Amino acid sequence: MSHVFTSSRDEQAKLLDDALQAVKVQAFQMKRCVDNDRLMDGLKHCSTMLNELRTSSLTPKNYYELYLATFDAMQYLIGALRVAHLSGRNHLADLYELVQYAGNIVPRLYLMITIGSAYMSLGSAPSDKRRPSDGPQDSEKDDAADEVVPVREIMMDMLEMTRGVQHPTRGLFLRYYLGQMTKDYLPLCGGDGPGGNLEDSTHFILTNFVEMNKL
Repeated sequence: MSHVFTSSRDEQAKLLDDALQAVKVQAFQMKRCVDNDRLMDGLKHCSTMLNELRTSSLTPKNYYELYLATFDAMQYLIGALRVAHLSGRNHLADLYELVQYAGNIVPRLYLMITIGSAYMSLGSAPSDKRRPSDGPQDSEKDDAADEVVPVREIMMDMLEMTRGVQHPTRGLFLRYYLGQMTKDYLPLCGGDGPGGNLEDSTHFILTNFVEMNKL
């Protein structure tokens, strides 16, 4: 019996190590592309990296280690997404639509949540005072800064789309990611505008919690 347990542990260690190595390689390629202003190529490497989270072979404990490695790599992408949007190079609304064509649902949803939360963060950030535009590029930056972000629509879309993953481990970590990435950008004000309100945030948090418990 002990031989069986040892074999199982060795197999798990090998699976985890292979997955972590794949994440490390793709994360490196993603960062290199982002640093060279090749965001679209970076997103492709990111999607390949996120494919590792499709596995059903790891124990929950080992899956958590894999999730943490992936989460750390994804944080690098968040800043690049904001910069690309504010500079006018890549609009986050367009990227949010684009990643929905990713072939597999797990990387697709992680990318949607990452881009969606980056977009939400722009709605919660205080805008700087307007300054005279020096040219077309500055005008694009001003337009991006003054944009009304449809936070409510993004929240509800991500909440609904995550229902597509019902596997207990994959679904639980996906919804945990959703909560972690959006918690600082949920609207807390009143009103019925596209920016959302406290009622929308309450519905979002409670629904996500309920769905996590169903898994």
